[in-house]
Amino acid sequence: MSDSFASAARAAFSAGRRAGASVRRAMRLGIQAAGCVAASVAVSIAFAQPVTRVVVPAPVGGGTDVFFRLVGKEAEPFLKNPVIIANVGGAGGTIGVGQVVNARPDGLTLAGVWSSPLTASPHSMKASYTVDDYVPVIHLSQAPYVFCVLADFPARDGRAFIEELRRNPDRYTYGNDGLGGTGHLAAARIFRALGVQVRDVPFKGAGETLTNFLGGHVSIYVGSIPPVMSAVKSGKARCLLSSAADRSAAMPDALGLRDLGIAGEQTMLWRAILAPKGTPAAVLSNIEQAFEAAMGTPATRRYCEDAGEQIMILKGDALRSMLRSEYDALGAVARSLKLAPQ
Repeated sequence: MSDSFASAARAAFSAGRRAGASVRRAMRLGIQAAGCVAASVAVSIAFAQPVTRVVVPAPVGGGTDVFFRLVGKEAEPFLKNPVIIANVGGAGGTIGVGQVVNARPDGLTLAGVWSSPLTASPHSMKASYTVDDYVPVIHLSQAPYVFCVLADFPARDGRAFIEELRRNPDRYTYGNDGLGGTGHLAAARIFRALGVQVRDVPFKGAGETLTNFLGGHVSIYVGSIPPVMSAVKSGKARCLLSSAADRSAAMPDALGLRDLGIAGEQTMLWRAILAPKGTPAAVLSNIEQAFEAAMGTPATRRYCEDAGEQIMILKGDALRSMLRSEYDALGAVARSLKLAPQ
């Protein structure tokens, strides 16, 4: 074999090896690229799974927030998709509810509310919605407001409490959850029906009300049960009256309104799920069933028992009727107090 032929052969062989290496490298890159595409598709599929966003129109850490974080988690297996909680506080809850009212009616944006943004706050704040602008899906639980006094208050039971207030108009003060809030209007509604005059002192929620009550800055605590429970158990406070028609198992010594002949003046702290108007009936039915099932789980039942809340399921016409009735009743109280949307 001539030197020139051998050189040509060696050059061809080297070129072939380089070409083969290039092909193998290209194949490896192709496999890697295919893997990246597959991973990207998998991630896209994962993120394409529907997520239910529950807007809670209150700050993180409050009773309503804690409630819906638990119930939302318990509802996930029945909704068959994840639930996330979005806290949108401000303006007595009306900002968060307003967002849901204007959301796409696909069942993936809901509101987890307590009573005030629906039946109380709109009478003293300019809300962007009315009772006809959303769908009340399901009422989940309720609890009374309680009226509590310190141990040295000159009344030992509910009837003596009312008589003491009646004998001393405007002598006593009651702390509540804010001007025009449900606690404020619930108390004013009851005091008006009983013909007693007590001065209201609004605070920013039950926690602040309790602090001022225990510090002696107001005579009466009007608020939810959990914050005041430890003071009752220690003997620092006594709860003598509730805003419910019937006595609460959590506070059996507190009179219900039926005991005083004014059961129709009941105003409860309740929680419910709302959806935007126009949400399809089949979607609403699925949401309703999922949250009703969530209220029956052991975790939810245990929470409600510890918090002094009663599981109370209302749907359809019964729920709409309750909402309208309470909205009208609290509106009348607000007008008597000369409150107006601002």
